Amino acid sequence: MPRVGGRRRLKSSTEAPGRIAGVRSQTFRREEATMNYVLLALACCAALCGLTIVPQAPPDRKTYLSPEPFAADLRGWERIGEASFACDEAQRHDGLASARIRIEPSGTLNYQQLRRDFADDIREGDELRASVWVRSEGIDQNPGAYLALEFVAADGSRAAISHSRTSAQNGTAGWERLEASGAVPAGTRSARLSLILHAHGTAWFAGPSLERLSRQTPWPDLGDRLRHIAAKDDTIANPNFGGVGFHAFHHIFPATEEDLNEVIFKRWRELNPSFARLNDHWDYDRPVMERIARHMARMKETGTEIYLTTWNPPNARDDGELAAWARRVADNLEFYVRTKGLTNLRTYCMTNELSLDGWGSLVGNLSRFRQYHQALAAEIKRRGLPVGLLATDASPVDYWHTIAWAAANMDDITAAYGGHHYFNERGPEDERFYPWFLSKLEWGVGIARDKKKPFILGEFGARQDGRTVDGVRLDRCVYFETPTEPLVTLQLAEAVIAAINAGVHGMGYWTFMDLVDDFSPGYLNRWGLFRASGADRSTRAIYYGYGLLTRYFRGPSTAFRVASDDPRVRAAVVRNRDGAWSIAVVNRNGRATAVEIAVPDQRGSVSMRTYVYDPARVRHHPFGDLPGPSGTVTLRSGKMRVTVAPMSLTVYTAAFDEAPPPAVRGIAQAPTDGGVRVSWHPVDARDLCYYRVYRLNGAARVQIGSTIATELVDRKPIAGARYAVTAVDMSGNESP
Repeated sequence: MPRVGGRRRLKSSTEAPGRIAGVRSQTFRREEATMNYVLLALACCAALCGLTIVPQAPPDRKTYLSPEPFAADLRGWERIGEASFACDEAQRHDGLASARIRIEPSGTLNYQQLRRDFADDIREGDELRASVWVRSEGIDQNPGAYLALEFVAADGSRAAISHSRTSAQNGTAGWERLEASGAVPAGTRSARLSLILHAHGTAWFAGPSLERLSRQTPWPDLGDRLRHIAAKDDTIANPNFGGVGFHAFHHIFPATEEDLNEVIFKRWRELNPSFARLNDHWDYDRPVMERIARHMARMKETGTEIYLTTWNPPNARDDGELAAWARRVADNLEFYVRTKGLTNLRTYCMTNELSLDGWGSLVGNLSRFRQYHQALAAEIKRRGLPVGLLATDASPVDYWHTIAWAAANMDDITAAYGGHHYFNERGPEDERFYPWFLSKLEWGVGIARDKKKPFILGEFGARQDGRTVDGVRLDRCVYFETPTEPLVTLQLAEAVIAAINAGVHGMGYWTFMDLVDDFSPGYLNRWGLFRASGADRSTRAIYYGYGLLTRYFRGPSTAFRVASDDPRVRAAVVRNRDGAWSIAVVNRNGRATAVEIAVPDQRGSVSMRTYVYDPARVRHHPFGDLPGPSGTVTLRSGKMRVTVAPMSLTVYTAAFDEAPPPAVRGIAQAPTDGGVRVSWHPVDARDLCYYRVYRLNGAARVQIGSTIATELVDRKPIAGARYAVTAVDMSGNESP
């Protein structure tokens, strides 16, 4: 079975990186003089609005450990695990004696390491960077020799961790510098620098260092002052934004027509995403592919661009097996694109998160990844298929250095770049998450943009659980079914806003719906906007917030980079091809906030519907129907003033019409096994979304379901009851 959860498997305190995200990836070697995004946004908006911004003071730098030779007895460093630890005067870098870790071929691997803690003057928000030089010999496997920067809580538990690049190749060609960096999270007592070997062989570490790059500057309380949000013509983030969407897994599972029409297809149509990442398997049989093609056809109807990724590709033993695999994958793509006409399938990657006979195994063997894509690119080119290849699909951000490698070494066969990340290092209450994640995405988009290619955020989500309870591994958002769950939506919305402002092409939240209970024994995957346990299809809070973003932030559209003069107010702005604006605002202030929003090149007056997601008052619906607007505001000559609720997501959109669909005709009812079957004639409306069915019993009018079909079975009928059916269009207007 596909090992979906492997990408999210949490680790012990010494386990190698990859499935729990690092706090700050070592790959993001930004220029240290570059201004923090929040200050840049303040400055940009200040210039636009005529405000004065006081420059930030220089970063408060500090060195905790300077490069120095290791003492003969390794004094100051704690030895962890069974290995040979020694100072090696013969192996030096820049004249500094190294520390040697050797693990014999018969030794048990358990993340053997030298480590050192630093507790003096460590504060929440400090940006730290660790580095070390490494060389190695006889390393037999990944992750090899690497560096970790861990943040330790008062009780000794891990608060967060970041890793350097991991690979069996680290240091094999001579001394090589490794880095790890991160922001100190709340509750941290000390920072821990660990020099780790998890492979048989020998590694030398020299010149370790730890420094503070900056100290977090408090954000001001702006009180009741009017805030300003501005998008300008010269700040286009992406002229061809693809949209907000999902990773979808539901397409591989059998489902009843009732479940498809009343839940899966209905909710997909209403949330209306224009981007989706779908899992694939290279050797699916034809019946499974037919089922998948049906789902893809529904996605084509909603204008959904598809990025397809394989789970569990074969480990080809020779060129012949590799060529056979490439032909089979190309056969599958040709079936979808040509036989089924699914031209919305545009991007493909040979494996999920660089996995081959093990999760993330290709991180240390990128030439092997390139070999697969070279074989597939040749077969795609030979057939003239309009499908491009993506590199590298890596997760978490600690592994995004592989994207830079791909850009340097396989750009000629790469149509798009992309990666994933789960927010294990920052919770949904963290107001600093937004600028942090924005910086990650800007780096990734910058790599792709330098090659004139799009960047795709294929998966993202909040903090992972990963515990095993009663023999069942829980691959789920740790906040689900807790009081914090409604706040997850704000963090997901901030991730979307960051992605839009960074210039990401398309993004997929994991997942549209939960994986079914029997997907894999001893394993549950619970990330969906709604549940799929037995007959339970109830919605989670994120359905009503994230669903607004998939519905109104669609591609193709123009995405603008937005400036805000309040670091706690962050926003995204897109303009659809028909000129309709959609604006999303997250307000992290604890009070209602007056905001003026400005967009470019908008003359006259435009009515904007207002949709509010309030974590304290989430409006659930038994059939997943999205609530209607809370009101309207007017965009006059490109500006509007609004009051945004505290700790909320608000979406303003002109992507609607006010004309309801025509009334439903031909309503009939008839007894059937299990209830009463209600049927009706289809409504002729170009923008029809779905139907609502009501049971009428005396003065009571109760909705009993929603569906995209023209019939529905009332499974709890009441004698003498009649039925009414209404049509709902894509703007949410309901017919008489």
